[in-house]
Amino acid sequence: MRKEPMPMSSKYNFSATSSLKMWFTLPKLLIFFFVFTIFSLNSISSSATPDKLSYAYHCASTVPESIPIRYASFDPSVLSHTGYYSGGGSGSGIRSPKRSYQPNYEPSYPVEFNVWSVEETDVQDLFEVRHGSLQFQRNTDHMGSLTNRLPQSPIRFALNGFWSQSSGKLCMVGSGSIYSKQGDLLSDVPALLKLHNLMNFSRVTSLISGTLESLMISQKDPNYFEPISILMFPRMNYQYTLVSNKSNDNSSSSESDAPKDSLQMEKFCSVISVVPEYYLQYSSHCLSAKNCTTPLFGSGLFPSIVALRGIECSEDNRRLRVLIEFADQRKHWYKMTFNPNTTLVGEGSWDVNKTQLQVVACHFLDARSSFNNSHVGDCSTRLSLTFPGIWTIRDTRNAAGHIWSNKAVAESGYFEKITFGSLMNYDGGVQRAGQKYEYTQIEKVTKLCPREKSAAATDYKTKVYPNPFLYDMRFHMFSKRSKSVVDRGSLSPLSVGNRLYRYGTFIEDAYSLAYTHRGPYNISFFIFINVSNMSIANVISAEGVYDDTDGSMCMVGCRNLGQIDQQPTDDSVDCEILLKLQLPPATPGRKISGYVKGSIESIRKKSDPLHFERLDLSSDDMFMAEADRSIRRLEVETTLVLISTTLTYVFGALQLFHMKKHPDVLPSISILMQLILTLEYLKPLIYYFEAIFTYSTNYQDVFIGSDGWLQVDQANLRAITVMIMLAFLLHFHLLQQTWSARSAKGTLKDLWDAEKKALSVYAVGVLVAMALLMNSSRQEHPILGLSSYGAYAGLVLDGFLFPQIVLNMVCKSKDKALSVGFYIGTTFVQILPHAYDLYRTGSSDLVLEEPYVFASPVAGFYSTAWDIIIPTGALLFSVTIFLQQKFGGRCFLPQKLRELGDKKVPKSF
Repeated sequence: MRKEPMPMSSKYNFSATSSLKMWFTLPKLLIFFFVFTIFSLNSISSSATPDKLSYAYHCASTVPESIPIRYASFDPSVLSHTGYYSGGGSGSGIRSPKRSYQPNYEPSYPVEFNVWSVEETDVQDLFEVRHGSLQFQRNTDHMGSLTNRLPQSPIRFALNGFWSQSSGKLCMVGSGSIYSKQGDLLSDVPALLKLHNLMNFSRVTSLISGTLESLMISQKDPNYFEPISILMFPRMNYQYTLVSNKSNDNSSSSESDAPKDSLQMEKFCSVISVVPEYYLQYSSHCLSAKNCTTPLFGSGLFPSIVALRGIECSEDNRRLRVLIEFADQRKHWYKMTFNPNTTLVGEGSWDVNKTQLQVVACHFLDARSSFNNSHVGDCSTRLSLTFPGIWTIRDTRNAAGHIWSNKAVAESGYFEKITFGSLMNYDGGVQRAGQKYEYTQIEKVTKLCPREKSAAATDYKTKVYPNPFLYDMRFHMFSKRSKSVVDRGSLSPLSVGNRLYRYGTFIEDAYSLAYTHRGPYNISFFIFINVSNMSIANVISAEGVYDDTDGSMCMVGCRNLGQIDQQPTDDSVDCEILLKLQLPPATPGRKISGYVKGSIESIRKKSDPLHFERLDLSSDDMFMAEADRSIRRLEVETTLVLISTTLTYVFGALQLFHMKKHPDVLPSISILMQLILTLEYLKPLIYYFEAIFTYSTNYQDVFIGSDGWLQVDQANLRAITVMIMLAFLLHFHLLQQTWSARSAKGTLKDLWDAEKKALSVYAVGVLVAMALLMNSSRQEHPILGLSSYGAYAGLVLDGFLFPQIVLNMVCKSKDKALSVGFYIGTTFVQILPHAYDLYRTGSSDLVLEEPYVFASPVAGFYSTAWDIIIPTGALLFSVTIFLQQKFGGRCFLPQKLRELGDKKVPKSF
């Protein structure tokens, strides 16, 4: 049947419908193609490998993959190791990109590798390692603020892979967390771990090295981190090859080097770990020699600290593996990092016969650039360590040892024996069972401090003094060499009788000992004084007798004259030191309540070069009590300044009223006297104004002369400043009025001739003061100090009436130039500081040179004698003025002296 042709309209209708469907279908194809393209490009750009965590892709060439068949017969923990790592800290990484210190080497930090599951495969000696964990410690990366020093959580990577026992290679892939450059935590960061020399047996020369690398190809990727180099110490089937339970080296250390009565250690491993750090001491003749220090530091460099860090320790066999690290204690990061170039690795064993630890140590070689090429060799270094059982005043080391080389003297790498040890107070006051203190200076103490039995017995009936078994005998002291030089110090007890203090604080069975033992007691102390000069050593060991019937303590002390890094000799120890302490009566509470006083002095002759000046000691609570008393005294002195300045203004106002009431007496007033009173307030006015306008806090620092600056309440400061300014302006106005009156009368020249006589007296006084000052500067004990000019100025001010007396005498004036209230009141204000100084001197026993606001020694002559002489002279001047204004300027002179040198007085008088 013949098909009918489609109508044109239908044809076009079909074409339109097909076109419309095509246009609707095309965007879906484009969207699908666009999305597919984006995902493909993103996959290609994000990884250059088929799978970032694909073991076959990353590790097949190192350790081939195989099929696991059963769990391994050994414990997976044998694959767990510890060590150190370096790197991974620049940009994104496992450590913060910002460090507050920069050591001169790339620091290494602890790393720990653990395995939780190991399975055998169908290939012999090939094992699948699952659930591996690589943990990086990073709590030592900051040394800045307290927040940064707080322990930080370690960074962990979870890893899986395979280990070839025959080749010692391990390869694992996994992911973990790192920190970005901004410090943000990034998770699921892919990584690749490769380790070498992971064998099923190990010895001292075995080292596991490897790297942890990022699987990100682009360094711009936020998940990229720099390779991390790893060095670990194997534990699997470790074999001790350098030491045994027997002495392995007869030439190692002569028995004379070991302290007598060394302790036998029951808990070997725990005791070794208690004191990990020791100070090094070199022979005195080795300070410039080439063979006197370990080759790790080279010629001329002397490390001051050696630290023993255990790798593992066997209590049964009494063997251990140890790292021996040398460092300079001035570099604070030596406790936190690992530097193979200054570290030895070794084996040690406890010699029961010699009661000492013996260690054979080896060097890390080729470890400067990377851990991958590191290996162990040159095992020529020896170390011995003992624990003295007896302490003496000359030796309070808790541990003592030696480090030496077994090479020949001419052989490269040889160095002489180095001594090391740990002082009791340096290692936290650790005492061990069996230790005791041996007193050797008691007979000498008895001769230096004979006991007064009668006085002690009388005092014992009325007062009870601290029992050394029950009371805390630690003291924090201040040592005073002069009123301006004070040093801090502390006294820590070592022993009482035959009992040692535990950690320097208490004695076991103290109560029973207190009731079964009676004094006097043999006692020993460890004393530390932070002396600013080197005339006396900072550390003193002392022993002596404490008498609890009168609270007195007398001890003989020993100090090491050499440096702490030099081995002591008989000539380097000075035991000619006498220490005396006086304890206050006891109070309940097992604490010494009161002030402890004492002294440290040399019993050598003054001509002896080892003689030093006496140091006065006082307890810190006495010092703090004096500080509180000083604050209260300064408050009183501030009030006295305000009162005296106010009175000065009042008495000056009385003189102003007197001058207005009697204007004819103005030329009779001494201009020099008015100038002295005016200049009195100029200097303090400048300082007080500076304090007000410089700061805006509630308390201001006010300059008070050579004593320094004092903190004064702002309200008092403003009040004092206002009164000083008013007093200054008032006296300046009085000076101006007197000057104007003389100029108007035309008698200025004649009266100045009279005042020049008084001025010449002051000039002679200044010359005398300068001569004494210059002469004192060349003497050991000067008569006057640098403040003599200020003291002389204060003396001139105290005698402010002297120019008026001279003027009245020369001019035979009988005018009442000064009001009674003015010169009597001003004299009272001038003698008030001396009266106060008498009270202040008699009511305090100063330890420090204190600042002064009122009656400062730099502003006048203040002593018991001067405080009597100057007020007496000032009162005598006031009486003289009173007599002159009533009977004439020469009334107190004999008749012949009145007529001697008589001259015509100006008509104005």
